Amino acid sequence: MHVFIDTNILLNFFHFTKDELDSLNDIFASHEHGSATVHLTEQVCNEFKRNREARIKDALRKFKETKFLPQFPSFMKGYDEYGQIRIMSNELRELQKTILEKVEADISSKDLVADRLIEQIFMSSEIVPLTTQIYENASMRSALGNPPGKNDSIGDAVNWVIVLDSVPNGEDIHIISEDGDFYSSLDDQKAHPFLQEEWERVKDGCLYVYRTLSTFMAEHFDGVAFSFDKDKEALIEELFDSGSFAQTHGIIAKLENYRYFSAKEVMRILDAADANNQFGNIITDHDVSDFLNRIAVHQMANLTSDEHRKTLDIVIEEKRERCDT
Repeated sequence: MHVFIDTNILLNFFHFTKDELDSLNDIFASHEHGSATVHLTEQVCNEFKRNREARIKDALRKFKETKFLPQFPSFMKGYDEYGQIRIMSNELRELQKTILEKVEADISSKDLVADRLIEQIFMSSEIVPLTTQIYENASMRSALGNPPGKNDSIGDAVNWVIVLDSVPNGEDIHIISEDGDFYSSLDDQKAHPFLQEEWERVKDGCLYVYRTLSTFMAEHFDGVAFSFDKDKEALIEELFDSGSFAQTHGIIAKLENYRYFSAKEVMRILDAADANNQFGNIITDHDVSDFLNRIAVHQMANLTSDEHRKTLDIVIEEKRERCDT
């Protein structure tokens, strides 16, 4: 299976999207395991770097405009719930202020969860470079008015030329993009007929399009998870067998080299803390606590195990007390 993920899909993780980072992780992981070939282009990487800040700025603006204090008619002010709602609204405004302070620091240092994963993907992927020949072919395509692309940009044409060149004959291409240039004007869920016919003629295959990662995952992965990195997976499994505190500290130090952990990987790590007291008994040691706070706390909403939540409550409290002293 050959897959192309457009820049707008990556940038959505810095705005508002129903897609999950784990889906992006799984698709690129499938490339590592040979289940799919993901074509990552220099054009996509450059577009992402150029537009990241603008998408974040717009998302922050919309978040800051959110009002947590509803308007009350006068006849409601005598009810107990009125006072409770005002208290909760004040608490929400304080939480809004706190999360903004934290997230703005992470934005500046490019340490958002999405930053970590996408940086890891860029660093570990073979990126197809933009050559003079590709640029000339894309420019000619754009000048002739052939899709995909807009009058003021040939970026989509560059990516299309690259996948045309990169995908072997007889293979299908699966394009994940919000860009309307890839879609039929009569049915916005189907591929543009010009591109569909071109792929059939040139590559002897089919073109499939998806507006979201979740749509692609639901159709082709059916909930099957992949580990993004074999070495990382092996280190996680070592946590179950660690025979000493020192060995556990060493494994944690190696895992710290990985910036992103999927929800499934986090749950596996927390399973190890529950199963092996050579890990579970040192979760309040500073290095272990910092690691679990970094990789797991933001995944709290995805955790269903009470034991996992208890573990995280302990490390959250440990770090809070440490920061307060």
